[in-house]
Amino acid sequence: MPHPFSHSSVEDSRISPFPADASPLQILGHSGIFDAFYYLKSNPDLHTLGTAVLRHYHQHGWREGRKPNPFFDPHWYLSQNRDVIGDPLLHYILHGEREGRRPIAWFDPVWYARTYHVPERMLALAHYLNNRHNTPLRPIPEFDPDFYLRAYPDVAKAGLDALEHYMVQGFREARKPFDGFDPLYYRRKYLRHSPDSNPLLHYLENRDRPDIHPCSPETEISVFGEIKRRSKPGPLFEKARPLPRSAIRRARILAYYLPQFHTIPENDAWWGEGFTEWTNLPRGIPRFSDHYQPRIPRDLGHYTLNTPEILERQAAMAQAAGIEGFIFYFYWFNRKRLLDQPLEILLSNPQIDLPFCLMWANENWSRRWDGSDDDLLIAQDYRSEDDEALVDCFARYLRDPRYIHFDGRPVLMVYRPGTIPDAPAAFVRWRTLFRTRHGLDPLFVMGQAFGDENPDLFGLDGAIEFPPHKVVSNCNLINDEITLFDNDFSGQVYDYGEVVDKALAQPRTPFPLIRTAAPSWDNDARRQGKGLVLHGSTPELYERWLSGLIEQAQSRTFFREPVVCINAWNEWAEGAYLEPDQHFGSAYLNATARACTGAGKNRSRAGILLIGHDAFPAGAQRLLLETGRTLKHCFGAEIQFLLLDGGALLDEYRNVAPTEIVTVGSKTTPARLEYLRRQGFQSAILNSAASSALAPHLADAEIGFLFLIHELPALLRSRNLHTPMEKACTLGPVRS
Repeated sequence: MPHPFSHSSVEDSRISPFPADASPLQILGHSGIFDAFYYLKSNPDLHTLGTAVLRHYHQHGWREGRKPNPFFDPHWYLSQNRDVIGDPLLHYILHGEREGRRPIAWFDPVWYARTYHVPERMLALAHYLNNRHNTPLRPIPEFDPDFYLRAYPDVAKAGLDALEHYMVQGFREARKPFDGFDPLYYRRKYLRHSPDSNPLLHYLENRDRPDIHPCSPETEISVFGEIKRRSKPGPLFEKARPLPRSAIRRARILAYYLPQFHTIPENDAWWGEGFTEWTNLPRGIPRFSDHYQPRIPRDLGHYTLNTPEILERQAAMAQAAGIEGFIFYFYWFNRKRLLDQPLEILLSNPQIDLPFCLMWANENWSRRWDGSDDDLLIAQDYRSEDDEALVDCFARYLRDPRYIHFDGRPVLMVYRPGTIPDAPAAFVRWRTLFRTRHGLDPLFVMGQAFGDENPDLFGLDGAIEFPPHKVVSNCNLINDEITLFDNDFSGQVYDYGEVVDKALAQPRTPFPLIRTAAPSWDNDARRQGKGLVLHGSTPELYERWLSGLIEQAQSRTFFREPVVCINAWNEWAEGAYLEPDQHFGSAYLNATARACTGAGKNRSRAGILLIGHDAFPAGAQRLLLETGRTLKHCFGAEIQFLLLDGGALLDEYRNVAPTEIVTVGSKTTPARLEYLRRQGFQSAILNSAASSALAPHLADAEIGFLFLIHELPALLRSRNLHTPMEKACTLGPVRS
């Protein structure tokens, strides 16, 4: 582990030139950092020594822990520099400052010499000691005396030295050493068991840790920080950009539609008075770092599906994004209908321009929200005496002029044919009833879920995908790569980008199939820490998935037409929706429109990856942030940040551009870089030697990089960065 106070060296011009034959006492006396007055005042037992104080210090004082000036602590110096033998002050004068060693925790000679004009042949510490009472000087960047005196006029009025006051008394009174440091937060967070510790000193010793923050950051890696970040517009937020009606659609696009946004007596009895899908939504909270929860609706709000107006707005919004119509979930249990109000409103209002079809959600309802037989609320019994009533009920909707047809036949979907006893025989009976009673010949389409994928086994006409079913079967869980907030979390987390790659690589099926993309999936609001998460979705990744399926549908037609589906329009409690939300706005609707028309297919891109080792608020990290701002705002470059760890600046990074934390050596990192290269990110800036471990991954992905090295030799040595740095320099293509 690197030393908390290790630094690069001071320029050679800062070395005090002493003759080769100068004695230790001569060197000490002429260094400018032995303060005889301070030494005697601090050690009244030595008041009789007179001019012999220097000799006393050199022979005895440092061993006894006596300080030669307020900013040199001999015992501390020796504890931090185990290689020093003998008088520590003499070592500091001859070697220590030149090597970047600190005389005390709160004086940084390297930073000081770079910040202020220190005359040649003068020690930085001597310059500070001689001028600190006359000029506003800072011994370290983390203490701001001007701020301290402005914030605490009682200290200024008393004429006290700001730093000395803070180190002796101020920290005990919870005073701030600099603007942006919250001592109450810091003690509560890190010093709960050491209430007498100086928070600034603790911060100086631990500031390189990604979990250490001087104050509560806006997006501190915590449940509260994540909720705050996700509850407002993010860097990918977009307002709606509707397609013109004349735009050519490359495929017929449908979206699953959930009607559970109005109250029914059954849900009131099972879940409590007033229950709708919105009741579940607030239960979704971030279970791990960067977990996108909560989900908060925007343009349509927390609507109730009890009037035509909402359906009209949804229809207009969907069609402006290139979506032809909705697949309504249809609930029918042994002659009992549930959640039928939106469909009844639609049938009663023919002016609503909304093509639709039905998917019979023919699974049991249980308290587990998974269609299982455990803790049943209402069951499907498939009684033969109900067949005519079931077919008659369906036919009423299939005859609506807005009902969706393929090859001239109405399409009727069944979610789980595998739960129907002797399903092939049942479908034969129902087909006969449709023909004889209603003159209809529907296309029966099954949902691919719970291991059932082949419609031929059930005597059906085709299938439709229902991700995440099927598409995650060959993907890797990334649970070991996330930072948990909830230690009881037992859900399954998959990388959304990998899911997209695997979904687009699936082979053609021998039967008619409607492929389906999901803008996201996260059913934490229903399962509370026990669900399934497709993590890391962005509008761009979703657009790639949907656009790829549309391109495949050109040759893999469904009854001679290109058809794709989206899961879903409004599955809010499962994180699968296109309706605008607070964080992304209409970005996913706009992505749908681009995929539908192919508008984004040939966009010229020259993206740049900006790679840093973490988001700690220090020099290299701020430089990378400003580089990103400049490239984006001044040159219009498309950028994305990749960091190897988090930190207090994470929110600022995310406000500038999409930001990901990647892990060197992770299974998913090479695939992610390969995907980014295909998306046009063919160049990168490695912003520090500390991030050079990612260079082999960049080279493997054929992403060229510019390698910036900010660290100076002492730091490179102390952190063992030479090996990965030298490796990065040998990899091509490298730009320097």
